[in-house]
Amino acid sequence: MTGSKEIKKKNTVLLPEDLMLSGFCGELYGRYIDSTGIFNVRSSSKEDGELIGVICSENEAQETLEKYKDCKNFILGKRTSGEEVTFTCNNENFQVKCYNLIQNIFSRNTGILESGVMMDKCAFILGCGSVGSLVALELARAGVGKFVLVDNDILEYHNLCRHQCSIEDIGEYKTESVKKRILNINPRAEVISIVSFVELVKKDIFDTYCVKGKAIMVGCADNRQADIYTNSLCVIYKVPFISIGLWERAFAGEIFYWLPYNPMPCYKCAIGTGDDLSGRQSANRHIYTNQQDVSKLNFEPGISVDINFVTTIGVKLIIDMLNYENENYNQRLLPSLKQYTLICNTNNTKAAGDIAEIFSYPLQVTTSLQVNYQKSCPPCEFS
Repeated sequence: MTGSKEIKKKNTVLLPEDLMLSGFCGELYGRYIDSTGIFNVRSSSKEDGELIGVICSENEAQETLEKYKDCKNFILGKRTSGEEVTFTCNNENFQVKCYNLIQNIFSRNTGILESGVMMDKCAFILGCGSVGSLVALELARAGVGKFVLVDNDILEYHNLCRHQCSIEDIGEYKTESVKKRILNINPRAEVISIVSFVELVKKDIFDTYCVKGKAIMVGCADNRQADIYTNSLCVIYKVPFISIGLWERAFAGEIFYWLPYNPMPCYKCAIGTGDDLSGRQSANRHIYTNQQDVSKLNFEPGISVDINFVTTIGVKLIIDMLNYENENYNQRLLPSLKQYTLICNTNNTKAAGDIAEIFSYPLQVTTSLQVNYQKSCPPCEFS
């Protein structure tokens, strides 16, 4: 284009701080971005990308260049002293920018979330579909350092318009594809992938990761019986529980939470009281359950933006719950939302049916619903 000015490449090596300061010499793995002229060095491990360079001592530089002469877009780092490295590629000099993985990834959370606190937290994501995948990735971005992913399903093409994973993940178990996405955000995260149902997860997993004050269980599978079971485990292990689910066509959603810090009714109480609220839930039961043939159900699953709106409110509550005892954290939603919350995407009856009339306006978030104890409720009796 006439008058256009060519943008100069950055000629920069992004290098992990520990490789710079440790006196490391050896191969570097990551990715070279030709359009920007940036070498993104992930680590010295083959698992973290392609071979893109080497760091060697100054007196080994010529021999090293000869060894890797057939490698294209390859950086040579010459260690001139214990903590200094100079880089060249095709006889051009490259500047070095060191990064600390955790500090840099979560630097924009500073003042809101403490990365040291969040890295020690564990989220059990029970169901890794459209809801669970978004919950997992948002918590990874918030700095949560440990995840236990539970789901027995495989990612298929019809999932793509709502799921956080992509076409390259088709055919994988959802837990494995979500695990990869978490590690793409935070390679230091500890992620356990379990292809199963929550009822079949071994006790030692809960004993290891359900640590009081450091864990939360998140029901995302839209299976009420699984959520009842999970909340009963939370009573035993004294960790918070939250269930996030969608109504038909995702025109509305529901969020239920349980905290171990103060006595409160459990999920079984909420859905088994037999009052109007319970009946309403029954008429608009969770979707995407694996216990029914979806092809025979008379509903449309709902679009991603509606599912995400409900889920995002749930994630905000999860972050509040994980920081419940953190004196340096300012609670955002938890003090204002009741234990059982309904979220409306639209109250248009043409889009959602007559039941949509229960909402006064679109994007309504209820703050008045009350959950009462159910008589002879085993989880609550245990607590």
